[in-house]
Amino acid sequence: MEKIVEMIEGKPMTTSIIVAKKFGREHRTVLRSIETLDCSDEFRAHNFVRTDYKSVQGHNKPMYRMTRDGFTFLCMGFTGDKAAKWKEAYIKAFNMMEDRLTQQNEALEWKQARLQGKAARKSVTDAIQRFVEYATNQGSKNASRYYSNITKMEYAALDLISQREPVPSNFRDTLDALDLAFLTTAEYIAKAAIEQGMAAGMDYKDIYTLAKQHVMRFADTVRITRIGETRINHPGLPKLK
Repeated sequence: MEKIVEMIEGKPMTTSIIVAKKFGREHRTVLRSIETLDCSDEFRAHNFVRTDYKSVQGHNKPMYRMTRDGFTFLCMGFTGDKAAKWKEAYIKAFNMMEDRLTQQNEALEWKQARLQGKAARKSVTDAIQRFVEYATNQGSKNASRYYSNITKMEYAALDLISQREPVPSNFRDTLDALDLAFLTTAEYIAKAAIEQGMAAGMDYKDIYTLAKQHVMRFADTVRITRIGETRINHPGLPKLK
């Protein structure tokens, strides 16, 4: 089936040739209609692109590519049952193409955020490993628990999950791009606080408290409520001994 709307240079567009064919008009008539539209030069430049196509005789002939707005401006005066049918078909096709483009952009943003999150997680895990050794040398009996507790502290601060709630498998893959970006920043903040505390020779318990305070301060600046979704308020965080 012939596509009436295609993605051209990142935009959903149709052509004067397809419009002429679907609306039962001669192409030269559609060209003349486009060239005599009572619109501003700015609108024309943004919504119509003149180009060439090769005819069946092998000759280069002019045609226009047009955006949704260009199509709407051109065809709003077309009347009749056939015109109404194709107007609806074009609107549906433009909507489907724009929805697909939105989904692709969202998927790309998510992939980028996930990759950045993995890099942050590796960096933070390395810092926590040094912190675990630091805490153990200061006498901590449960220092290894900091791997999970610092992570869950970040989740709870950002209202992603309750501190006492088990973390589901592949939890980060369920987060959207915005929450992944917030989490990446929170992890870098926690890492900076941990490294700052160790460099200053602080007690390991105070270092954990410092990291928590910095992450909570960041979370307070970015906490949002999504429409139709109940976010979990973070409970009191347990202290390690």
